Amino acid sequence: MKHLVFILVVLVTVSPVLSAEPAPEEDYQVLQGKWFRNSKDGKGAPIRIEQEIAQKTMKVKLYNRNGKVLHSQQSKFRLQRGDDLKYYVYYDVEVLEGVKKGAKSKRTQPCVYRLRGDQLIVVEGMVEGDKFPSLMIVWWKMKEPDSLPEI
Repeated sequence: MKHLVFILVVLVTVSPVLSAEPAPEEDYQVLQGKWFRNSKDGKGAPIRIEQEIAQKTMKVKLYNRNGKVLHSQQSKFRLQRGDDLKYYVYYDVEVLEGVKKGAKSKRTQPCVYRLRGDQLIVVEGMVEGDKFPSLMIVWWKMKEPDSLPEI
């Protein structure tokens, strides 16, 4: 009986994402590429975070001010569309480099997202029942060079 109650609670709290429709392929295409943002680590030192989105896979790397990789991870994701919202749901997270190298998580993390020009705005912790702390992240699209410099 406890298991049935737990399943019902989970279904009710994540129902907005469950009832959302799969996103069309063009939603995936506009997100593909490299994105970046700047932040600070726990001690206030600047870090650069880069995210590469391709083929329904997301790879994230955190760099210190000297360009050394502090952490990297990859995950799978899917996009969905609700009534007035777009959902970015990532799962199967695997840490590739850093303190927790080798750690894996099957947990599904739904986020709400909006694309505004060269800005990708992702909000975590806003879906009903989500225990993740509320957090808004703004990513900036990295531009590909128009041409390669001559040598």
